[in-house]
Amino acid sequence: MGKGISKRIFKGDKIIWTIFFILCALSIIEVFSASSRKTFETHNYWQPITRHAMFVIAGVGVTWFIHNMKISWIKQFSYFIYIAGVIGLVWAAFGGAVVNESARWVEIFGIKFQPMEIAKMGIVMTTALVLAESQTEEGTDLKAMKKILLLCAVPCFFILLENLSTVVIILATVFLMMLIGRVYWKHLLGLVGAGALAVIILFCAIMLTPNKIDESAGSTHKKVHNKMLTWKNRVLDVTDTGGQVKPKDYEISGNEQRTYANIAIATSGLIGKGPGNSVQRDNIPHAYSDFIFAIIIEELGLIGGIIVIMLYLTLLYRCGSIASGCEDAYPAFLIMGMGFIIAIQAMLHMTISVGGPVTGQPLPLVSQGGTSTLINCIYIGTMLSISRYVRRLNKANKATVADTTPEENIAKTETNTTTYEEGV
Repeated sequence: MGKGISKRIFKGDKIIWTIFFILCALSIIEVFSASSRKTFETHNYWQPITRHAMFVIAGVGVTWFIHNMKISWIKQFSYFIYIAGVIGLVWAAFGGAVVNESARWVEIFGIKFQPMEIAKMGIVMTTALVLAESQTEEGTDLKAMKKILLLCAVPCFFILLENLSTVVIILATVFLMMLIGRVYWKHLLGLVGAGALAVIILFCAIMLTPNKIDESAGSTHKKVHNKMLTWKNRVLDVTDTGGQVKPKDYEISGNEQRTYANIAIATSGLIGKGPGNSVQRDNIPHAYSDFIFAIIIEELGLIGGIIVIMLYLTLLYRCGSIASGCEDAYPAFLIMGMGFIIAIQAMLHMTISVGGPVTGQPLPLVSQGGTSTLINCIYIGTMLSISRYVRRLNKANKATVADTTPEENIAKTETNTTTYEEGV
């Protein structure tokens, strides 16, 4: 009986549900462990984990609600979410709350949220919609690619002013969606060439940025300069090996996050020090967000780190399997886009701890967060909703095959093609 109740409550793909709950449990354990420095600074032992646990619980509720929604409803919200994200980005740029020297937040009734996360989701949803509406027997035409790039241009411009790595995640996701969306190869190759040229120009501009500017420069000029200088320092941090340095001569100041993250990984071993036994969490300023993967490896070992990587790769694989069963293009492109954006962000976060540039990207569904946690839960809920749709299609197709009357087979096939529009 209990199993039947769980099936009625948690519908959709069981593997995605399992991965989701594992990551949620891991999040509460590791954020609680990694927040020791924050609790010491605030003198409030329970506040960080209580707040995070509330967001995780709310995220589970959001996932459950979304996974019960009809796909046709989700489709209708695509442009609304995109527009809301763009408005939020403009608001954040000109009147947003400043957190950690970045105006990435909008505050409504005392509640802060990141419009950047909403814009990311809106771009994925509208890209899936454009690709689905542009499918022909030959592929997807150039007009579709131009429309997608235009949809990306405005939000990416505002996001670029604050977070370059997020733009990289968005563009990589959109490119992969266009790749599986059958956009012509010659158009994609042209896009790759233009992108490579833009990267070279941006890289040269970053490396030629002076360390100081005239004090009389305007606030906007100073903000752009500071951002470019930050990118320059991160590039130098990754590319400058500095040769062999004796331990006694090594300067930790100014590079403490990466240094202590490397120490955490180097001292972890195969099975780690055990949950809650991290040593370096007290030395890393943002151990509960930007560097939580290093804390996971320190406490759960290399085996634990590999398991976490496999969870994200399995999630992406399940998205591909579900997409292959879709009879309609929109849910197929949508679930792949959401799988890509979670997996790419996860891999980008993991590279931070092992020598990659510091990007500030949280580990999806694990790092402490508010808006990002809820948006990632919406992604999972949407995946589950699409998996329900595919499961219904499979059942209907099996019933059709079992039928013996050709006329009834045709009638059931027509019914199956309308299932998506009815919002199963």
